[in-house]
Amino acid sequence: MRILFLNSNIPNYVTDGLFHGFYSMPDVTVVDVPRMNYMYTDASEEDLEKTGSKGNTLYGTLKEDKNAQGKRTYWQADIEQYDYVIFSDIFEQCDLFNFIYKSISPNRRKTLCVVDGYDSASIFPYFNFFLNLRIRPWAFLYSTQGAHYFKREFSNTGELYGVSKDRFLILNTIVSMFLQRPKNNFHPITMSIPEDRIEYCSFRNKTQDFINYNVDAQLNSLFPDRGVAELGKWQPAFKNQAEYCDEIRKSRFGITAKRAGWDCLRHYEYAALGAILCFKDLKSKSVLCAPLGLDETNCLPYTDKDDLLTKIKRKSVGELEAIQEAQYRWVEKYTTVKVAAGLLDKLLATKG
Repeated sequence: MRILFLNSNIPNYVTDGLFHGFYSMPDVTVVDVPRMNYMYTDASEEDLEKTGSKGNTLYGTLKEDKNAQGKRTYWQADIEQYDYVIFSDIFEQCDLFNFIYKSISPNRRKTLCVVDGYDSASIFPYFNFFLNLRIRPWAFLYSTQGAHYFKREFSNTGELYGVSKDRFLILNTIVSMFLQRPKNNFHPITMSIPEDRIEYCSFRNKTQDFINYNVDAQLNSLFPDRGVAELGKWQPAFKNQAEYCDEIRKSRFGITAKRAGWDCLRHYEYAALGAILCFKDLKSKSVLCAPLGLDETNCLPYTDKDDLLTKIKRKSVGELEAIQEAQYRWVEKYTTVKVAAGLLDKLLATKG
């Protein structure tokens, strides 16, 4: 299978994990345009510095297929040779998407795939609504009908079409009553983690309770030496990836919560090294929103500090080991290869 991976060269955990998965599949040839320098082993320090995690976990690990180099040149001439065309950043690529969408036959449009890894629960062009209205109002006339749209964040249909539940609750409720989410070719998508990052760490051998990184201000008293991480700001809590992984390996639990969006690479990194996710207000998340498949059987949902500490206290070591084991089974479903393969399965299911 041949995939053209059109990207904006802006790192994003969802699409970068997806690209890593495609690249790791022996029966898939994927060509990235432009070249995603930060994904390859020859990535410079500056390349890695510009990724969300400063080059950790997903980045700087792929050995480039030299055959891809020539395919990047005048890629437009070869577009009919690809089975699927991935657009990794619809906000930055909307004009390119529309050009290709209008240039190919209607029957070929089902080979186009938008992957929306943004924190917003709105689809394009309804996220960054006023910016789009001001700088490119024509984008509201663009159609994605027939193409596939993979969305990471989801709340309800009102939010999907740009009516914020937090700011316009009544209007959001009304819109959600009358509008339905797209049924055809609209799919959830999640972040993912390379399979070789998963390492079994015995729960009984862990030596401390919590990973020393906090994203819930209500739990500040549990982290006297570290304040809550500021939203949207890179605050390196560890010197390097090795120190970060060692911290997870020795910790029984890791705190997580909705930040800008619900999904976060942190979930997969913690689970991959056996730290049980303590997930604040997980029940508030839509089942269609990433991360998918988390519940009381494979993590510890909580509402506040007392609820969390009570749940931990009431669990026996055996019960916590069972949760950890279930969490390992969960994260094994979200390796980069399996998420990429799942996307291809959805595309192939509608190919005919």
